[in-house]
Amino acid sequence: MADQNLENTQNNRRFKRINFVDAVQVISEDLEGAEAASWEAQCIDISMLGMLLEVPEGFPLIIGTPFEVQLILAEDVMIEMPCTLVHVEGKHAGFRAEMMSIDSLTNLRRLLELNLADNSEVERELHELIKQPA
Repeated sequence: MADQNLENTQNNRRFKRINFVDAVQVISEDLEGAEAASWEAQCIDISMLGMLLEVPEGFPLIIGTPFEVQLILAEDVMIEMPCTLVHVEGKHAGFRAEMMSIDSLTNLRRLLELNLADNSEVERELHELIKQPA
């Protein structure tokens, strides 16, 4: 039943997620007296709007907390995605992407193009993203 709900959710999404299991660095800022910290997490899937991560024990799971997620694709290719933690389910944490640099957005777009069967889907998503209110 859970698989069917996940499939229905995927079919209803305006932004396609690609399965992408790779290690990422999650960095917290120096907020409210807490020191900046960094964790290694596993990226489960990624889209133009954010990513789903499997986070380690001890990760601060406070909804609304800002983080920066760094995904290294190659020695000189990285996606730096400022994010906000928006949902938690067990060890899985969903992060919504905030304003990204043009370089990171370009690298994310290329990653999606390489992993989605239809490049026009990436173009449609990019136009949807641009139309969204800030």
